[in-house]
Amino acid sequence: MLLAAMCGILAPGRAGAGVDHELAALTAALPACEAARAHCIGIQLHVPVAADRGDAVIAHADWLAVQLAEANRHFAPIEVGFQVVGADALPAGAGRVATPADRDAVAEGRLTGKVIHVFITGQLDDVDQPGEVIRGVTWHLRGGDRKYVILSTVAPERVLAHELGHVFGLPHSGYAISIMNKRPRTEPPIEQRTFADAELAAMRPALRRLLRDQLADLAR
Repeated sequence: MLLAAMCGILAPGRAGAGVDHELAALTAALPACEAARAHCIGIQLHVPVAADRGDAVIAHADWLAVQLAEANRHFAPIEVGFQVVGADALPAGAGRVATPADRDAVAEGRLTGKVIHVFITGQLDDVDQPGEVIRGVTWHLRGGDRKYVILSTVAPERVLAHELGHVFGLPHSGYAISIMNKRPRTEPPIEQRTFADAELAAMRPALRRLLRDQLADLAR
């Protein structure tokens, strides 16, 4: 599905002036890292256009701002902040990512620069349970170790933070407090959930490795 669409509607770097303007406005509307954070990591957004809406992009600044704010809140204990440093347009076909090949296709040729790449889609199919959808996934191209995030526009506010946890090396966990725990539970209340202390400890050396090998620190 997506593989064919990637060859048509809108090629990388070929967005129309209206789309370019919209993406620039989207980026400008999102908050920068707090000055007090010791580390600031850039996020490059990749956003599909919606052909049925005059090639408008499918992501809204208010939704993205909430995702970013939640990520910044959960990563605050390790002094990490995130900010969007750029955005580019994907073909309308990227509005649905249905297969593992689709997950590869959105990122082919785009994983450049020392940033975390976040690809937005309107529907992200569960490749392990046919007929089901998921809200986000962390993926990497076959044979590579560069992780990237695919985020559905229906994702609740903590999903980007959860996926960034995977970028920092965290697996799904059994800690009741953890946003990396996918099991249904009532305690603690959802608004109190964050990374467990052991997960924060594990992310500190992961941060050092990422900054050494893959990411730039905008705070330096």
